[in-house]
Amino acid sequence: MQDYGPIFKESRINRRFSLKQVACDDLSISQLSRFERGESDISLNKFLLALQAIQLSLDEFMNRANNYKKHGQKKLMSQMAVYHYQKNVQGLEKMIQEEQKKLEKDFTDIQAKLNIILFRGMICQCDDTRTMSKEDLDFVIDYLFQKENWEIGDLILIGNFYTFYPTPLMSRMVREILKRVDYYSEISTNRNLVECTLINMIEICTERGELEEASFFEKEAEKLLSNERNAYHRTVFLYEKGFLKYAKGDFSGIDDMKNAIFCFEVTGAINHAKHYQSHMEKVLK
Repeated sequence: MQDYGPIFKESRINRRFSLKQVACDDLSISQLSRFERGESDISLNKFLLALQAIQLSLDEFMNRANNYKKHGQKKLMSQMAVYHYQKNVQGLEKMIQEEQKKLEKDFTDIQAKLNIILFRGMICQCDDTRTMSKEDLDFVIDYLFQKENWEIGDLILIGNFYTFYPTPLMSRMVREILKRVDYYSEISTNRNLVECTLINMIEICTERGELEEASFFEKEAEKLLSNERNAYHRTVFLYEKGFLKYAKGDFSGIDDMKNAIFCFEVTGAINHAKHYQSHMEKVLK
C-alpha cells in the first residue's frame, strides 16, 4: 500500500483536490502527506476513504498504478541500456542500490529482485573481472519456468542473460518465444525485444562456434527485419551477419562488420560504434 502514495498524490493533484479537502476525522493531513511521500502506510479503510474523497474508484486507481509501474520499469530499462553501452559500472551499481531499497521496504518485491540480478549481469558484461553467482542465475531460471506466459520484463531478462547460460538452454527458451507469433507480431515493443534477442543469439552462438544454431536465428531475424522499420536493429543485424560470415570462412563478412560500424558513426551512435569496433578487433585478432 505504501508504494501507492506517490501515485495517489499524482491522481489527487490531477483532479485538483487539496490535502485539506481529502483529509477527514479518520485520516489527518499529516498522515496523508506522509503516505503520499512514501514515508508511511495507511490502512485499507483509510485508503478507500481517500479515493472516495477524490472521486476515483478502486478499479480506476489500480489501472493507473499498473500503468505507473510499467512506465517506471521502462525508464529503468532505458537507463540500464545507456549505462551498459557506456560501460558505466558505477551508474549500474547505483541502480542496484535503489532496487535494494525497494526490497528493504518489501522483501516480496520480485521485480526489484529481478532488476538487481539484471543490473549485476550488465556489470559483468562491462567488467570481465566480475562473475554472476549461481544463486542469481538459478533464481532467474526458476522464475521464468514457473510462469505460463512470458511478459515484456521476462523477454528483457532472456534477451540480456544469453551470455550466462548454456546454448541449449537459451536456444530452447528463444524457440519457445518464436512459437508465440501472436505475442510479438502486432505489438511493437514485444517485437523489438524479440528482434534484439534473436540478434544476441546470433552473436553468442557464433562466438561459441555453434554456427548451425547461429544460422537458424539469422533466418528467424531476417523474417522480422525484412522491412526498413527498425534501422538500429537492421544495422546491428548487418554486423552480426558479417560476424557469422567471417566465422564460416567468408572474409567478405569483415566488410559487413565495418559497414555497420560506419553506419553507427555517421548517425552519431558513438557508444554503439565503439562497442562493435571493440568486438570486431577481438574477433580479428
